[in-house]
Order: sequence, then structure tokens, then C-alpha cells
Amino acid sequence: MGDSFYRLKDGENIPVEPTGAALAGGWLPGTWVKWSPVAASTYSGAIGAVERSDGTGTLAGFLMNGPQHITPMVQLSDMWRMDSLQRDGGEVRQDWGPQDNSMAYQLDPIDKLVNRAGTRIVQMYIPPTGYHRHFVYETVDLAERTTPGTGSALIYTPGEKLYVSNRGRLTSEMESGSHTWTNYVVARFASDEILGNYVLAVGAVA
Repeated sequence: MGDSFYRLKDGENIPVEPTGAALAGGWLPGTWVKWSPVAASTYSGAIGAVERSDGTGTLAGFLMNGPQHITPMVQLSDMWRMDSLQRDGGEVRQDWGPQDNSMAYQLDPIDKLVNRAGTRIVQMYIPPTGYHRHFVYETVDLAERTTPGTGSALIYTPGEKLYVSNRGRLTSEMESGSHTWTNYVVARFASDEILGNYVLAVGAVA
């Protein structure tokens, strides 16, 4: 099982603070979000607070790095055993890329990275910039996720528009008339022999 999200080309991104019940237990990079009415409170450098999107309305963007857990990772594992924190999409390299300049203490570089792994300040991609592989995406349609046996597997075809599911993940299905196009399309659907299947998303205009 591979990383949940790989950056192939950097895009525009800003620091945000994840909030809301849907993100309280952690999140995977690649999770799509909307702006929250609650102001950012943990980090003064955050542009604003975001909540997980259900795919409708305005899409603020998607989270590009961790943490995936509200418990600091240093309490769950050490920096050499990050694979013990796998969940859903596997390990996430972007766990080491949070932006948190509000740290009140200064440690040596390695210790500082370990402590930062527990921060809740992350970078959010502003669509449709950059291009990237998504290893966590919807593999079956909404009907199948809701009632197993009633739906079908999703197909990702080059040039096809990408939407956001009710769980905040990329999907090729427009789940309702109110679901918003991400301005990304499928450039390629393929498999990495080590990391698994992925959707390569790139920006496009209608």
C-alpha cells in the first residue's frame, strides 16, 4: 500500500487549519475541504480554517500534507517506524511537511520534525494548480458505498472530469446535480508496482 498523495509538480498552496467533526480524528492528504465559518485559532499564520467537503458548493482545495492523527505521531511511533501509522492509504511522506511557525520551543532539527508531526496546521492546494498522483480515491460509486451490492466500480478515463465525493475524496462520479467540478481531469489511471493504483490529476478548463 503506497502513500496517499504524491506531488509531481508544485501548485499554489496556503497554510490552513483543519476544523470540524469530520477532520477531528485525522485526515489523509488529498482530502478536499471547504472554508469553515469558524476562525483559525491554533496558528496565527493560517489563512483560515477549513472543514471537510462533501463535494457540493465551493471547493476551497485539498489538504496536501498531514498529520493524519490528532495525537502527535511521536507518541505513537518514532521517526524510523512511520509505517506503523498506516491507515487507508498507507504511509504519507507529506507528514514531514507541515507549516507551524508558532512552535514556542526550539529543538535540534530532528526533534523539531518529530514534534511538528503532531501539528494541525497543513498546506492546502488551491485548484487547479500542480499535478499529482492520488492513491486514495473512490473506487466504487455512491450507491455501492451506501448499500453494498447495489452499485458498481468506478472507471477513470483520461480526459474525464474529477469531482469530490461525499467523503471528501476524488471521484469520477458526479454524485448529484449540486456536486462541483474540481477543475481537474484524469490525465492517467495506472498502477505503480510498489505503491498501487493511482489517479494522475491535472488542471483543465471547461
